[in-house]
Amino acid sequence: MAQIDYEWVKSEHPIRFSEYAADMGINLRTLSYDNVKSDIWDWIDSKVRNNILKDLDEIWEDKSSSLLSSVKQGIYVITIADNLSIDYDGEPSKVLYIGRGQLRSRINSHLKYWLKHLSDSLQDISIHIWMTVIKVKGNKSAYKEVETDLLCYFHERFSVYPLQNAKSGDYHDYCSSWNLPLRNPSNINQGWSIKPLEGNPWYLEIPVYD
Repeated sequence: MAQIDYEWVKSEHPIRFSEYAADMGINLRTLSYDNVKSDIWDWIDSKVRNNILKDLDEIWEDKSSSLLSSVKQGIYVITIADNLSIDYDGEPSKVLYIGRGQLRSRINSHLKYWLKHLSDSLQDISIHIWMTVIKVKGNKSAYKEVETDLLCYFHERFSVYPLQNAKSGDYHDYCSSWNLPLRNPSNINQGWSIKPLEGNPWYLEIPVYD
């Protein structure tokens, strides 16, 4: 079986929603959902999301000399930043989600539908987004297989899937950095490993707590 080679592009700085809002002159820490109209919140979320995507566009174009919006056979991994990790049944990992598809569109969807809520729940955490494109001659579905292999690797390591995933698969042969976003940093045990308590809506997202 031929080896699948690719390189990861990582967000240059930790992505924190409140910092993007602050660049717009908005302090999210002083705003209350109850005191701000929903259409204003939607406008803020949209502007923050678009600015995050703009930064991802720039770093992708700088590293790969192509448009992020043009990538249809992409793989991305969303990880928690700073000195935090997720407690997966006693084992720490920074991985929140492993995904595939049209990179810009898929990342935009996550920023809109669950990452903002997770950030609110965890008091404005920051994240990193890792991105790559998979191109294998004669195999247009290779990127789907790579995602499956990454999920399989994670499941073998932690016995569960990442916070927002539920999928398994088989391995292919890869270059040495194929699972780089899934590897724990050497200093991970010097930080914090967190998990939601039973009253938290995110509690049911991690099956080991059932």
